[in-house]
Amino acid sequence: MRINRQLNANLLNLANTLFKHYFPDINTGTDKIGDYIKNFDKLRKPLSKKQRSEIPGKYRYIGATSVNDHIDKYNFDGIYLLLGEDGTVQDEYGFPILQYTFGKFWPNNHAHVLQGKNVSTEWLYLYFSQRNISGIVTGAVQKKVSQKNMNSLKFKLPDSQELKKFDKIIQPLFSKIRSTKLENYHLEELKRVLLTKLF
Repeated sequence: MRINRQLNANLLNLANTLFKHYFPDINTGTDKIGDYIKNFDKLRKPLSKKQRSEIPGKYRYIGATSVNDHIDKYNFDGIYLLLGEDGTVQDEYGFPILQYTFGKFWPNNHAHVLQGKNVSTEWLYLYFSQRNISGIVTGAVQKKVSQKNMNSLKFKLPDSQELKKFDKIIQPLFSKIRSTKLENYHLEELKRVLLTKLF
């Protein structure tokens, strides 16, 4: 699993480097990123720890920063970008907390659930990976990134041919990332099952 995680980290680093090379002026425009986001926040249904304890299973229950639990139900299936909404919403450098996820899962209400609209979800992930969001974070005690503030971020939309050309390059990278993540999911599930039987 460690080797797979390192491989994916290297692939993401490559994808981010390519993004910055292809779109060096991405943050200088007047387009609003919200016009290129499909937002699924209304479909989120948070579950308490007690509720989750009553339905253990294999599907990921995902919070703002990581997988919090595993339950026997899911309400999303596909490729999505999760962006921290409240709590831990940015790293020490001001970049958003992101999770590129796929397959069957159940997100809680602490992460925005997004896909790209007229841009790929992978492109959207890379856009946010290089976008400092310190200026849109609110809250003194409980940090928050609202939909309104997230959607208001300005950028320079590349033309459609540039987007298509870039997508052809990065999609194989993300396909490999998904396959190695899937392998790790299976290994982690096997580990959980074995530990449950032993203890």
